[in-house]
Amino acid sequence: MNLQKYKHISKETFVLFIVYVVVFLFCILSDPLYSPDTYSYLMAMPFRQLGYVIFIKTFSFIFGSLFDVAVVSVHTVFSLFAVHFFYKKVSAIFSLKALYKLVVIAILLFPFFPPLSIANNICSEGLGYGLYLLFVAIGLDLLFNNKKEHLKYYVIVYLGLIFIRSQFIFSTLIFAGVYFLMFRKSILKRKHIFHILVLCGVILVASATERTYHKLKDGFFKPTPLGYTSASTAPIYVSDITDYSLIEQKDYQEILKISYDTLIKKDLLLKPNNSLKEDYLFFHNNLPKICNQTVREQAIDYYISKELPSNLSQKQARSYPFFESEAACKVYTMTLIKDNFSKWIQLYYTNITHGFYSPFVFLFVILLFLFSLIKTLFSCQKNYAILFLLSSLILSNALFIAFASHSIMRYLFYNYALLFLLFIGTLKLFKRER
Repeated sequence: MNLQKYKHISKETFVLFIVYVVVFLFCILSDPLYSPDTYSYLMAMPFRQLGYVIFIKTFSFIFGSLFDVAVVSVHTVFSLFAVHFFYKKVSAIFSLKALYKLVVIAILLFPFFPPLSIANNICSEGLGYGLYLLFVAIGLDLLFNNKKEHLKYYVIVYLGLIFIRSQFIFSTLIFAGVYFLMFRKSILKRKHIFHILVLCGVILVASATERTYHKLKDGFFKPTPLGYTSASTAPIYVSDITDYSLIEQKDYQEILKISYDTLIKKDLLLKPNNSLKEDYLFFHNNLPKICNQTVREQAIDYYISKELPSNLSQKQARSYPFFESEAACKVYTMTLIKDNFSKWIQLYYTNITHGFYSPFVFLFVILLFLFSLIKTLFSCQKNYAILFLLSSLILSNALFIAFASHSIMRYLFYNYALLFLLFIGTLKLFKRER
């Protein structure tokens, strides 16, 4: 056996390979995890996005009884590939020392193990995590390694990511914003205009594709009916039980009134005289009961029992309650936030800080965001632009999740490595400036 060709492999690469094999074996030998989300994807429910529905239905058809083993295998291999790709990119960009590399790879591999177990959980995180790491890594290449030829890969990965996890839909605008700041002195050049248009316009492509999918499957050219159904939970939680009278549309008003009655019986509304932390923790622990098991359930039951419009096709009649429920929740969200803004904003802030585990971490990211923004506005230095990009990605996800849901690890773990890199980048910057 010729061993000469293997001599160029570094110790780091060899160690990483061993670590990846161990992680792969751990995932393959652990049981697959099924949850209510798994079955809603398998049933291609209207409130599920196209990406993971297509993936999971395809694997179910092809692999049959070996479905879960095949899914876990693909989850693991794809996510490990993305981890390695991301790790190599950030190691080079940040010139990471051995200790920092060890911490980064540990953070990147953490989601493969409990409590997240992303590879074993038959849910969208199994692909979403890898796609997000690839998206950020390719974006870093575009901006800071001048790899403009990778724009096509950026677009493909972004679309895949959004079709799996729509929480990152606005992330491309952050890359567009950083690109604009870096090249603002020559932004009117044709190549820069083209790049900005692609970075921004890909959102429209994602939206049109999502709507087309629902038109073909559900009969409605509309976005996935999920966002406002979830986002309405916090405004309803902090509102008064008489606030249903603020809703003008009669059907929506009746649904909200029924929801209030049910929430009172379940004792799931905001309790007076509790601390902000207690108010949030109760909301945090009971969001599925308030949202999925009450507000959405009541709305869907209402429309199922109600005589539907006669002009609906059979396909539309099946999905109509879900899309109409989303429309109702959009009205609830806007109306109830406006009427209970003080209580809602306090809950929203506590929601955000809970996701950072400490208000001080949140404050650190905010200050870094403002500092790097100001520095990037007055200087095109790479070091400031990287800090601005990382802090923007971290904040945008945290703010979006806190508005749309509750700050649980399942939605926020994507940026744990970025938070550490932000800290490292800050240390390096201040050491350089001393």
